[in-house]
Amino acid sequence: MTVITVGDDESEEVLRREMAMGANNGILLSDDAFEGSDGRGIATILKTEIEKGSYDLILSGAQADEGAGQIGGMIAAMLDYPYASLVNKIEVKDGKIIVGREIEGGNQEMNEIQLPCVLSIQTGINEPRYVGIRGIRKVASVDIPVKGAADLGIDSASVGEAGAKTKRVDYFVPDTGEGAEMLEGSTGEIIEKLIEKLKAKGGL
Repeated sequence: MTVITVGDDESEEVLRREMAMGANNGILLSDDAFEGSDGRGIATILKTEIEKGSYDLILSGAQADEGAGQIGGMIAAMLDYPYASLVNKIEVKDGKIIVGREIEGGNQEMNEIQLPCVLSIQTGINEPRYVGIRGIRKVASVDIPVKGAADLGIDSASVGEAGAKTKRVDYFVPDTGEGAEMLEGSTGEIIEKLIEKLKAKGGL
């Protein structure tokens, strides 16, 4: 298993933790030209490195801070690979995999997907392996290659702030509105209370 990330020097420590938990290799994609990349830019950077390897299964986070949760789907589109999001279960079977997805209403959807493919993984799919001091020491001196735009053959104008089509203009926690009411109790009790209130307000 290879862990590939776009980031800075701090990301190298994240890679080392992943390797201590069982990853075989780590690759850090870092360049000043990558600063300010939007989701498409980050997906382009990752896709370029992924194409240099031979990977059957590509996993991304479902909702990373950068990229607005779009990275996995964009990589799949760029590679023309099958894709599933919000995956919380994986079973491997003879050149294909069965994936479970969390969908609306708490329901579980099962899909069969051919390899190679891209999956965006939901938090809680597994229990992270405990890493002892021996594992940390083992990867402390491992050489992690760092690749920039020139190494990947990427035009710096197509990524970073220069290539970004989407730019974050603000980030804030909205003020609490007036008149909000939190319903308490079991799920059944909350549903009953909500229906009563909707009827009282003429919503039903």
